[in-house]
Amino acid sequence: MADRLQVSRIVIREAMKILEDRGVVEVRAGRGTLTVAPSPNRVKTSLLQLFRDQPMPSIQEMEQLLELRQVLEETAASLAAVRATAQDLEEIEAALEGMRQGGADLRQTISADLRFHRSIMRAAHNPFIEMVLDPLMEVFLQQIKVSNTFNTGWEAHRNIFAEIRAHNPVGARQAVRRLMKMTLSDSRKALSNMNAV
Repeated sequence: MADRLQVSRIVIREAMKILEDRGVVEVRAGRGTLTVAPSPNRVKTSLLQLFRDQPMPSIQEMEQLLELRQVLEETAASLAAVRATAQDLEEIEAALEGMRQGGADLRQTISADLRFHRSIMRAAHNPFIEMVLDPLMEVFLQQIKVSNTFNTGWEAHRNIFAEIRAHNPVGARQAVRRLMKMTLSDSRKALSNMNAV
């Protein structure tokens, strides 16, 4: 391979280490290097790395990521409205209550907010939605930090839960859409203010 690419063996070795760290190949002593079949966990880890390593998003990037998040969260909420078990509903409600009680405690509120969204994602009972949506939570954290809206939106979250508990997939989808519009508006304002400074 080094001859074919006209690079040193050290370059090939370093490239293989990077690919192995990213879960693309597996180096086996005595057998060589093999490509690894993608798995949901590997894809999720790669996406998590991608979103975590991004610089502060521009307004346009934030809007595009929110569009993706909205599509996924609307779908997850509508599926959760149909598929959620009693235990799923308890987890969503506990996270919602944690958001309400968090008050001025930034860490507690953010943690409960993330638990709320992750509980809905799990209640959809589709591992592929979780595979893509869970890493997007990194973007969600950036939006909270940028827009400084960690203590708002409790009512919108409560409405999402109410629709899921009522087994209303259309209502759940619409409630998520309203929350995403609010989040987009807050993020735009915050990013505009940051760019103006």
